[in-house]
Amino acid sequence: MLKKTIKNVFYTLVVCSVFSVTAQSPVAAIQSKLASKNLLVDITLAGSTLIAVGERGHILLSSDGEQWQQANVPVNVLLTSVDFKNDKVGFATGHDATLLKTTDGGFNWSVSNYQPELDKPLLDVKVIGDNVIAVGAYGLFLQSFDAGQTWQDSFQDELLIEDDRLYLNDLKEYEPDVYQKEKQFMLPHFNNINVVGEQLFIAGEAGFLAKSDKDGEDWQIIETDYFGSYFSIINVDDSQFLAGLRGNLFKSEDQGDSWQALDTGVKATINSAYHYKNVTYFFANSGNIFYTSNNTDINDYELDDGKAVMSGVVFNGFLYLATEAGIKKIALSEFTSNKARD
Repeated sequence: MLKKTIKNVFYTLVVCSVFSVTAQSPVAAIQSKLASKNLLVDITLAGSTLIAVGERGHILLSSDGEQWQQANVPVNVLLTSVDFKNDKVGFATGHDATLLKTTDGGFNWSVSNYQPELDKPLLDVKVIGDNVIAVGAYGLFLQSFDAGQTWQDSFQDELLIEDDRLYLNDLKEYEPDVYQKEKQFMLPHFNNINVVGEQLFIAGEAGFLAKSDKDGEDWQIIETDYFGSYFSIINVDDSQFLAGLRGNLFKSEDQGDSWQALDTGVKATINSAYHYKNVTYFFANSGNIFYTSNNTDINDYELDDGKAVMSGVVFNGFLYLATEAGIKKIALSEFTSNKARD
């Protein structure tokens, strides 16, 4: 059981590169006994505490993987991702361009950004020391260099296709009001941001892939041969994996310059990836968990209920999963049983 008592606490508009809360205030998440059984989208560890996020602003914590406690959260929107700097400071993203921060290990959260008027979700957040980047639909890109004290909203125009970039440059010079409206929907959805080697990578819709240095500046598009959406990129030793729609999975051994398709055998969309010791897991729809221990041969473990697996993390010898039916756990030994198939 968690020992600490949660105290009652509770998409902002960028002005001069610093956020302020909009006039439309969020509604706090309601405490629910069924929160651990409903849709959860991401799960991680903050020190020795499991933390999962999901629908209706639910954030759940557990110190043993059995008893789950609901955090105090100031929004009731679908939360999409969570990441921590250390065992105390963490960030979560969600719909309505929601960005949340905690400084007490996930017990209480406050709003850093909330902009329902944008009608865009933030989809992923990555913490690299004091550098925090949240990305989302239509190129949403929020960044802090001071662990969430102040934030900047950046428009990565170098990631536009050339015709769109020239079009926007003309608007910016001659019709600035129209430019502000048009640029909101010109970039693709940024679905995932992660560290690969010494660089940051963003994976997104319509075959979008880009890389930058770790400060997140001077982004460069990487051409790939697949034009469906990517939802996850992960670095494993000297290899990189890129995953997306309908079980499409690719491997690179040259920091993303070229990609080789791997056969998952199942056309189930891969939502995220996770590496633990010598095994890489890919969490997918229809109850599928693809995994590999040699970075080449892909095996598949299937959940009996067939529910989408959104994310996972290893804790105390189990793989804990965030699924569309809540928290589930699988003993790591199960991945050598006859339920796992080649």
